[in-house]
Amino acid sequence: MVPVDGSEPSNAAVALAVELAKQIKADLVFVHAVELTKIAAMASPSAIDPSFAVEAASSAGEEILSAAKSEADAAGVTATCEQPEDDSVAAVLDSAQRNKANLIAMGSHGRSGVARLLLGSVAEGVLRHATIPVLICHAQTKPGSSA
Repeated sequence: MVPVDGSEPSNAAVALAVELAKQIKADLVFVHAVELTKIAAMASPSAIDPSFAVEAASSAGEEILSAAKSEADAAGVTATCEQPEDDSVAAVLDSAQRNKANLIAMGSHGRSGVARLLLGSVAEGVLRHATIPVLICHAQTKPGSSA
């Protein structure tokens, strides 16, 4: 199972999961959560109708899921997509349980300190609460880089 958000670390997790699934002949589930409570909270102070933001987030999620599925399809790997309207951590854990996943492969930005505190960490939440192995991927580095 692979939570996706379109970031470089997430794309690295997709590539790794597709390769692994191809080698062991496994199916994949891609998940992208639309966090309605966060969208509503951002819209409420300014009295903006959150339905536009929800629609935009859903549309962006569909594009991210479609790109991940296309990568799996190109490799001959069977994949399905889910877009729950829930907190990201809860959505990932629920999807893993419902789909009887054996592994969660996901990207992490590797933030620390104040950035992690302010932005939160879906990867950390999944790591803390998952009952199956979690494989964390960072963005792929270019050859010759020091990272």
